[in-house]
Amino acid sequence: MGYRIDIDHTGCINCGICMDTCPVEALDMSRPQTAGIESGGLGQPQDWMMEHPIQVGECIGCGICIGECPVVVMTLVAEPGDTALAPRQGPIDRPPAGGDGPQPWLPLATVTREALKRDHPSPWGGLLQWQTARRDEAWQVWRSMKENGPTVPKAPCQIACPAGTDAGRYIGLIGAGRYDDAYAVAAEVNPFPSVCGWICTAPCEGACRRGVLDEPIAIRTLKRFAAEHGQLPPVSPPATLRAEKVGIVGGGPAGMSAAYYLARLGYPVTVFEAMPVPGGMMAIGIPAYRLPRDVLQAEIARIVGLGVDLRLDAAMGRDFTLSDLETEGYRAVFLATGASKSRRLGVRGDDAPGVVPATLFLKQVNLGEEPRLNGPAIVVGGGSTAMDAARSAWRSGASPVTVVYRRGRAEMPAQVEEIEAAEREGIVVETGLAPVEVLSRDGAVVAMRCVETRATAGTTADPAAPWEAVPGTERDLPTATILVAVGEEPDPSILPVGAGIEVSGWAGIVADSRTLATGRAGIFAGGDVVSGPKTIIDAVASGRRAAASIHEYLAGVADGEHAILETVRYPTAPDGLLTLDLSRRPRAHAPLPMIEPGSFAANQVGFDEPTAQAEAARCFRCDAVYDGPIVDVRAGRGPAGIPAAGDAAPVGHDNAGGTL
Repeated sequence: MGYRIDIDHTGCINCGICMDTCPVEALDMSRPQTAGIESGGLGQPQDWMMEHPIQVGECIGCGICIGECPVVVMTLVAEPGDTALAPRQGPIDRPPAGGDGPQPWLPLATVTREALKRDHPSPWGGLLQWQTARRDEAWQVWRSMKENGPTVPKAPCQIACPAGTDAGRYIGLIGAGRYDDAYAVAAEVNPFPSVCGWICTAPCEGACRRGVLDEPIAIRTLKRFAAEHGQLPPVSPPATLRAEKVGIVGGGPAGMSAAYYLARLGYPVTVFEAMPVPGGMMAIGIPAYRLPRDVLQAEIARIVGLGVDLRLDAAMGRDFTLSDLETEGYRAVFLATGASKSRRLGVRGDDAPGVVPATLFLKQVNLGEEPRLNGPAIVVGGGSTAMDAARSAWRSGASPVTVVYRRGRAEMPAQVEEIEAAEREGIVVETGLAPVEVLSRDGAVVAMRCVETRATAGTTADPAAPWEAVPGTERDLPTATILVAVGEEPDPSILPVGAGIEVSGWAGIVADSRTLATGRAGIFAGGDVVSGPKTIIDAVASGRRAAASIHEYLAGVADGEHAILETVRYPTAPDGLLTLDLSRRPRAHAPLPMIEPGSFAANQVGFDEPTAQAEAARCFRCDAVYDGPIVDVRAGRGPAGIPAAGDAAPVGHDNAGGTL
């Protein structure tokens, strides 16, 4: 695939600004083929004139030209196959100034730069240094006049990340061999960068513009590389030590993230965790072969090292109450108890002893209880919890292990790589199959009766559309254990009657969508206990939002998020030169791990240094091109290998060496 820039020539004013601002010099201005107004419509066309924009090189999809077009006549289209490119036009030979004869009339195009230059001076001349800005309305023509404004567009990967991680910046630093800086950038808005380098669902990769050209950048694995090859700088002491105590109930990713940012702002923080280990579902829900325990423990230790008081085996409703925290002087409380209560299967016979919540089974596995399974096992569900339970069941002695999911494979919530990893280990994935009854004999589960399902007619394009049972397709799957992974929900029993905190119909705590404040003054709630089960990076973002709101509440500031970012931002010098490789190259993949039956040891290796460097070089650096640095396109279709001033301009070449 590729990006095509479409231009409505009927509305184009031939100003050339799009050509001037394109960071990869993918646009040029065509030369007139007929005599124009400058010669009264007579005589010969003037080869020093420019007519309208044409695409001469591979586009990275940044949209700068579209945002900067003063008459809004450009659109960006992703299309299959190679985008057709026009020949490059070459430098313009302007007529000499002065002389005795009449000077030719010069159109607006003459105030633009000559095409195909390596430098990128401002299209506005010496008025100011150009950088693009977000254009919210079509009439905002001169928005670029605002330097360093807050509306400079972000890269799609950063927008897609719930925590707003500046992925492009740390990938650029990896490419430059600056691994300490890369790790620091990855950690500035996420206190769990190493954890996310192992198990993040990577929504950033789904938004990556490189994915249109060939494949998205391996952003998550590069983050892991930065964490494994870099060292974080020491954390500076808070500028202000505050007296207001904050209590956090729940030591998962939301709670510990809130603790991290509040501690960085100078608050004394206590985290109350019901489990004997911190980390929430990161510790008790995700097997060690997917997330090594030393990786998680190191990041928890870094947060606790800021002075956070971590109290384990302390459950609200059992060991203390919300009123106890208020009595003990906690001026604000953040409820981040997660959603670990497994939903029932909801069919006849699902109360049999062999029907076990997948979260309970995973908790036993991860706390070292070493549960043993014998005979066949079925896991019902299609998400990450189901895949973790299936692979853990296989490691715990079950054989065969079958995953049953009621919709199609494309609708499975688990990541594709999780499903493929399970299948590599011999786990069978059956889709379009729904349980209707659990069959038991003498108090033991012997089978699960299922029925085939199909998408409701006319709704197959909607992943949330209902599926229906196919009459007459029931069959029994033999099994000794059924692990239920059909969803989790919060446990509202931690809240006493009359707490003044509203609980939704599905058991989640009701909190303001922006501030995360509940109906009780000083009490905030976030993460899965409010949203329902989401990802770790979503929980991290919720924890930071809670810390910002608590800071606003206690310190009376207007923008707690701004205060946090001012505290944690890791500054790096702006890029003066970006070197881009636009040739089609496949995404790098880490080697597949060896399968070790029965072992929970982590065996997935990351990138080595040459692989990480090569993968980082594939990045379009959408995070930096908006600031107008010099961009050197080293390879790809179109303007690569631009000649020095005075040399003849070559035509473009495709990857096979043919002319365009």
